[in-house]
Amino acid sequence: MNNPNHISQEEFERIEQYILGSMSASEADLFREELEQSEDLRKKHAEVKALISAVEEGALRNSLDKFHQDMESESSGPAPVKKLTPWFWSAAAAIALVIAAAVWTLYPQPTSHERLFAQYFQEDPGLITAMSSEGQYDFDRAMVDYKSGNYRDAIRRWETILLEKPENDTLLYFIGSSHLALKETEAAISYFEKVLLLPEGRFTEDNYWYLGLAHLREGRMEEAKVNLANSTHPLKDQLLKTLEEK
Repeated sequence: MNNPNHISQEEFERIEQYILGSMSASEADLFREELEQSEDLRKKHAEVKALISAVEEGALRNSLDKFHQDMESESSGPAPVKKLTPWFWSAAAAIALVIAAAVWTLYPQPTSHERLFAQYFQEDPGLITAMSSEGQYDFDRAMVDYKSGNYRDAIRRWETILLEKPENDTLLYFIGSSHLALKETEAAISYFEKVLLLPEGRFTEDNYWYLGLAHLREGRMEEAKVNLANSTHPLKDQLLKTLEEK
């Protein structure tokens, strides 16, 4: 069975809640709507469901059944001596290994560079929204979504505007920031790199910081160092020193 490492922790936990029926009715309805609309989500749902079923119904159940059968056969003998047979220890070890493997597979442990990313990453706070002029309304509405943590909606709205303004550094920067907040690192990098192709603007230095963090999360240390060094973030020297010591 493939390890679904492409599924983020947040996505996995949400899918798991749906499968196990621990969502509220409204949350479950919303999730079902998303399943109908997103082929990617349907694939991830199927993978998580298969993985949970394999763990719950496969190795553990087989090991436990064999363990009980062995114990029953021992108890039918004439001597009621409590003895831990070699198979007992084998079964116990097998169960422990299955549980450990399940935990590791279902909840992959973050790498050192992912932990470092989490330590230094803080979403860009966004811009003040006026919600006044008609021309700015769509952008400001997306900014409200962004600042509320509704990154998907923000991306959708900004990408619509981007079709008309493909070289707008503000749009590119905040779409990249939204993807990075969702831990969609590759998508974030693609947008941040487009910002660097444009003349320097108000987001250039912040763009270097977040591009460096995105490379850090992917484990691309040299690219991370180059971009972090070009930023003016107050924590850049501290982070660069940490990276040099690794």
